[in-house]
Amino acid sequence: MAVGDDGWLYWVGRAREVENFYGDSALSRRILERWARRIGQRAKRLDELGIRHVHAVVPDKLAVYPAALGRSFPGLDDPPAVRLARLLSPNDRARMIDLLTPLQAARVHEPVYLRTDTHWTYYGYLVAYRALCEALDAPVAEHVFAGTRVTERFTFDLGEKLQPPVDEAYVAYDFPRRAERIDANALVRVREDGLAVRQRGLFVGSRVIMRNSAAPDPRRVVLFGDSYIYSPGARLTAMLAETFAEVHAIWSSNLDWAYIEAVRPDLLIFEIAERFLRQVPNDRIRIDRFAEKRANRALRPTLRERLRGYLRSASAAR
Repeated sequence: MAVGDDGWLYWVGRAREVENFYGDSALSRRILERWARRIGQRAKRLDELGIRHVHAVVPDKLAVYPAALGRSFPGLDDPPAVRLARLLSPNDRARMIDLLTPLQAARVHEPVYLRTDTHWTYYGYLVAYRALCEALDAPVAEHVFAGTRVTERFTFDLGEKLQPPVDEAYVAYDFPRRAERIDANALVRVREDGLAVRQRGLFVGSRVIMRNSAAPDPRRVVLFGDSYIYSPGARLTAMLAETFAEVHAIWSSNLDWAYIEAVRPDLLIFEIAERFLRQVPNDRIRIDRFAEKRANRALRPTLRERLRGYLRSASAAR
């Protein structure tokens, strides 16, 4: 983690891996070329299925607020997502949505990233939501922009790494929900029911389905992504579910082709944070099978946890 100016915190990796990837190195070129091939393969298959599709890379906070870092950093004038888009440009089937430009433009009005977190502010989510709707020729739901605001203080993912932890004022936002959740897989249920022995990390593999009978756009969407899309709060899944009739939100960088072919959505959206481009997916996942296994493991204590429990019981008995 890097501490910038005026309380800005940045995730740069534990062993400079983000810095090494951000620069235009032989390694980053190989990785981005592999991504271009993977996206091209996805585009071809989705076209054959008759599914419209877009890819979106969430730019790192470094690319949107480089000055606050307070030092030089490689590749900020030509970040990985921009270089990847150039690699895809000859292939008209593989469309990449530009989120960097609208976020950079919006930052002059209101912060689009949190100072002590890797994620957007609510305003940043609104900017991305509008950009996605425009790219997909879909109407924005105006009530998403007219919700309630309450300012609270939270300790976020970067602020909690400091000693002592640093919190931040945050505008907690919500809007009237017309969509409702109609399904969730085993991993979501275990996490929400509080049954897991270990609560941390139970996100990759989550899947929910949102349905909105009053949606202005009748299309069905399958959305693959990470923490930027998947949250019970006012994030991209909730916003898109106010526009589209049905949204399947899946926390995975791998596409589940069997799921896609079973659902046959009108649209497929893939989102990934720029720093996670360092790993290229193989698209061989079966999401609900994966979630079931993770959920079952989360219900069982590890050998170390069983041993600790045994020692506590033995100590209490003496």
